[in-house]
Amino acid sequence: MSASKSSRPESPAPSPAYRVIVIPWLRRPAQRLILPNWLAITIWRWIFAWRALDEVELAHELTHVRQWLEHGFVGFIRSYMAESSRAKKDGGDRYRENRFEVEARAAEDEARTRRG
Repeated sequence: MSASKSSRPESPAPSPAYRVIVIPWLRRPAQRLILPNWLAITIWRWIFAWRALDEVELAHELTHVRQWLEHGFVGFIRSYMAESSRAKKDGGDRYRENRFEVEARAAEDEARTRRG
């Protein structure tokens, strides 16, 4: 007897293939060069972090994996940089007001809600 699909809790949509690469020594240089609270950066399907990510942090980075794949390698870089410039021009923060980051933070919120 097999369990029916309806008896299982609903899971989020499948994520594209990705790889988390944990490199502890990245913490200090990245926090100095990128952001003081830097944890991870996603480049294409690779998520580079200085420590393992929890479910909420991974949701943020997986949003970036999807964005990279939707926009293409060069397209994502161009779009992300243009969005950072727009945010700054509008008087906002290049990172916090960047729509790619806003979307990734929304994924964090959703993951927190699922986690309870």
